[in-house]
Amino acid sequence: MLWIKLVKQIVLILQSEISPKQVAAGAALGMILGFAPVKCMQSYVILVIILMLNVNLGSATLSAGVFAMLGFLLDPLADKIGYHLLVNSKTLTPFWTSLYNMPLIPFTRFYNTIVLGSFVISLILAVPVYLLTLRFINYYRSHFKDKVSKWKIMKLFKVTSAYNVYDKYQ
Repeated sequence: MLWIKLVKQIVLILQSEISPKQVAAGAALGMILGFAPVKCMQSYVILVIILMLNVNLGSATLSAGVFAMLGFLLDPLADKIGYHLLVNSKTLTPFWTSLYNMPLIPFTRFYNTIVLGSFVISLILAVPVYLLTLRFINYYRSHFKDKVSKWKIMKLFKVTSAYNVYDKYQ
């Protein structure tokens, strides 16, 4: 059942008239949110940024869920990156010490190798995710949107009240 809802949400986002830039920005910020730990200050900050900016909340939510699952697979790589930045880079030790002694920064849990590594990975992947999502949406809308809108399942989606509410406020 979850997969059906997931596919429905993807198709509705692709079929909508929402700006591709808003959808792509939502996907990129959702990816950063997905890689961040749940009960951590940086996840709250990213969530506030998503809510303040004019990005698509559906794509941000969907992207956060997908990348949260993918984040577990990337934990070994994130651990190596975080370990290198925290332990092996002796020139960064004074920087980490000064951050740790600040009032709120320790609540980001940057001192954890996996948290720091995941954050670095998400920052590196943010621009490629944005650009690939933007390119995919533009390609989809120019080549497949009219064909998909004629499918019977799309007509069923459009009849439901959930689609009308979604389409009205987006």
